Amino acid sequence: MTQIGSYIDRDSRVHALHPFTKDLMFIAVFTLALLTNNPYFLAGLFAAIVAVGVAARLPIGQSMRTLKSVAALIVVFSVAVWPFSLQEGQVLFQVAGLKAYSVGLVYSLSMSLRFCCIVLMSIYWMMFTSVSEITHGLTCLGVPYKIAFSFSMSLSFVPLILKDLSTIQDAQRSRALELDKGTLLEKIRKNVSILIPLSSRALGLINQISVSLEARGFETKRKRTSISASRLKAADCAAIGLCVGLIVVLAVFRGLGVGLITRSVL
Repeated sequence: MTQIGSYIDRDSRVHALHPFTKDLMFIAVFTLALLTNNPYFLAGLFAAIVAVGVAARLPIGQSMRTLKSVAALIVVFSVAVWPFSLQEGQVLFQVAGLKAYSVGLVYSLSMSLRFCCIVLMSIYWMMFTSVSEITHGLTCLGVPYKIAFSFSMSLSFVPLILKDLSTIQDAQRSRALELDKGTLLEKIRKNVSILIPLSSRALGLINQISVSLEARGFETKRKRTSISASRLKAADCAAIGLCVGLIVVLAVFRGLGVGLITRSVL
C-alpha cells in the first residue's frame, strides 16, 4: 500500500509541470480557501483538487480515507461551535438555552470544506512533488535556499515518522500493550512507550541527515543548481495564469463582499 504523503512517481501531466507551478498551485489553493467563506465555491475548489489528484493518477480512495480520519474532529467541532457562536440569520433550534442560527450552520459547513481543501491539497502536493522539486520551486518563488531546503526536508520527515509510528505501535501491541483501552490518563501513560522510541528514531534521523549534509558541502558559497531545473511550458503558463487570475478575482470579491455568507468573520 502506498504511504500517504510520500512522493509517487507517475507519468502524468501534473507530474510533468514545473516545480514552480506545483508550489504555486499549493499556495493558490491555500489562499483561495481563505479568501472566501462561500460553501459553493469551496465545494467547487474541493472538486477541483480531487480532479487534480485524478489527473496525477494518485490513490484517491486511500487519500480520502486519510482525510476522513483527519478531518472528522474539525467537522464535529465546527458543527458544534459555529451555529451557536455566529449569531446571524434565522434561529433554527435551541439547546440548553443556546440558539443555533442559520448563517452559523452554513459557516460551519464552509469551515469544514476549507479545512478539507487545504489538507487534501497538502497530501496531493507532497505526492506529486518530490523534495528536490519543492526546494527548487520555492527558490523560484524567491525563498532563500536554506529555508526552502529545511521546509522540504521537514515535509519528507512526515511519511517516515508516520511509518515508524505504525511500526512501533504494532511492536507494542505484540507485547500485549492495549493502547486503545483504559481511561484518558491510562492511554496517555501507555503512549509514553511509543513517544520515547519515536523521539529517539527522529533524533537519529536528524543526526544522519546533518552528517550527510556536512559531507556534501551544504555550507558551500557557490551557486547552486537543481536536478529539477527546467523551463516553463504552455501547460505551466496556463496553470499559473489560472491560479493568479482566481486569486485576483477572489481578492476583489472579498473586498467588495461579493459571494460571502458573512463579513463578520473570515
